[in-house]
Amino acid sequence: MKRLLLVGLSVVALAACGNTDDGSATAARESSAAPGQQAVTPTVAPSVGAVPNVVIPNSLSQIPALPTEVRIPSVDATPQVVQPVACIEPGSSVVVDALASIPQYFPDEAWTAGRMGDPCASFTWVEAAASPYATASTPEHILFFAGGVYLGTATAAPYSFTSVVGQTGDTVTVNYRWLVADEAFANPEGGPAAIRYQWDGSQVNMLDTLPTEVTG
Repeated sequence: MKRLLLVGLSVVALAACGNTDDGSATAARESSAAPGQQAVTPTVAPSVGAVPNVVIPNSLSQIPALPTEVRIPSVDATPQVVQPVACIEPGSSVVVDALASIPQYFPDEAWTAGRMGDPCASFTWVEAAASPYATASTPEHILFFAGGVYLGTATAAPYSFTSVVGQTGDTVTVNYRWLVADEAFANPEGGPAAIRYQWDGSQVNMLDTLPTEVTG
């Protein structure tokens, strides 16, 4: 009777265990999850202070390094002094003094400034009549100035029918006319003779010769 009981218990034990493919018994895995819940696989958090392994893309690794030294060009702090332009006008003291220095042609009649060139040019001119009551035949002088300084007259003696007809940076052209016969003073038929006067930085040079009809 005891033998039959032991055999029965053995059969029950074998039924409760599964068999493997090779015939060996394996124990069923136990789950700690409560009934009706899915088991969760635990995750491991990285330790505090761990340095992550960062991979730098190849394109970033090719960025050129910044220069270790940057040189800034020096700037001259000294301001540039701009010299004022020496301009003249008929009423300027230099023009008034120049007119006063010319001997009078008519008694008690002062030389009077008339037409003038570019007042701020480095080389310029002023026409001066021998009388404040000038007419077409009144003798005239051409006064030259450079940098606001009076240089002198175009000719030693004044001549009638004289006028400036051109001006460049360093040259002034003057036309001289003269009477041929008995034409009216307002319409001289002689000429014109164009005479150029050039400033070379130190003196005025007459580039052409006055005709004898002008000088007499």
